[in-house]
Amino acid sequence: MFHKNVLTSLGSVSPQQIPDSSPQTSNQPFNRIALVPPGSGAPPQAKPSPLLDFIAIAAPRCSSFFAEAAVLVLVLALLDRFMLKGRMELNWVISAFAISVALLAASILTDFSSRRWLKRH
Repeated sequence: MFHKNVLTSLGSVSPQQIPDSSPQTSNQPFNRIALVPPGSGAPPQAKPSPLLDFIAIAAPRCSSFFAEAAVLVLVLALLDRFMLKGRMELNWVISAFAISVALLAASILTDFSSRRWLKRH
């Protein structure tokens, strides 16, 4: 069934010219589609493990999460403190910046280590 769709989509043979499931005769040659492994008969490569796929997908997302959390902590913490108290205290500002910088460092570390680990595996 698939070969009929392929041949008609290419425009090489009309559906009327394709023989049904009758045996092949010498006056009606029929070309078949065959799957050939890549690398001229070389054995197929092993699939990567699901853990490797999971890390490849999750690492950039975790890195992005840490970066977004850093910005949100900084902005929302300072806004909340200012709206609540009406003034900024130096130790509150320093702690908000420290948390934000720590989250940004976690973002960079996660991204760097995941890329390095994926290149090795």
